Amino acid sequence: MEPSPLRVIAYCCLILGSFFLAKSISIKTPKYVLHELLAFKVNKSRFFRKSISQKLDSIIGFVFHFVGFGLLIYLEFDALGDQDRTAGGISRWQSAIGLTIVAMLAIAFLLSRITRFFSGKSFVEHVRFMVESHDYPLENDEGLVLELGRVIGIPRGDMDTVESYCEKVRAKMKLGASGPRPERRPPYR
Repeated sequence: MEPSPLRVIAYCCLILGSFFLAKSISIKTPKYVLHELLAFKVNKSRFFRKSISQKLDSIIGFVFHFVGFGLLIYLEFDALGDQDRTAGGISRWQSAIGLTIVAMLAIAFLLSRITRFFSGKSFVEHVRFMVESHDYPLENDEGLVLELGRVIGIPRGDMDTVESYCEKVRAKMKLGASGPRPERRPPYR
């Protein structure tokens, strides 16, 4: 492996990408979480701005990683040169790289779908727990009801009201009817 300016640029891109990805990981600072737990006033608009910034940081980190690894793959491919060409003009290495890229895209798509499924399931379970244990009035939070219906897969009809759609969501989540329950469960500890 001989030194190359492109290789140095590729490694610099990987370092920058790692920095931005690491920067985008944590959303809430411990101070914010403590304020929230103790029911102090929190600056939600600053938290929202920070979440947008972290989303952009993750995109920038991905782009740097993509460029860095792309340059490294190019350098490996370039080092192979013109050796090993077949009659069609495509080498074994070109086809291997093409198949690897297709496999990587398929795996990324599959893992994305799996994480989306399990995050939706976890979201519904957490909301179910909060509604059951704290008698949370789900009907008063139209945005939450719509999001739950979307995640669970309940279509909205033209004749649905907020209340009727909420009852569909409650039925699908196996929650009781709204209103006070005779037996209240203790909070989760």
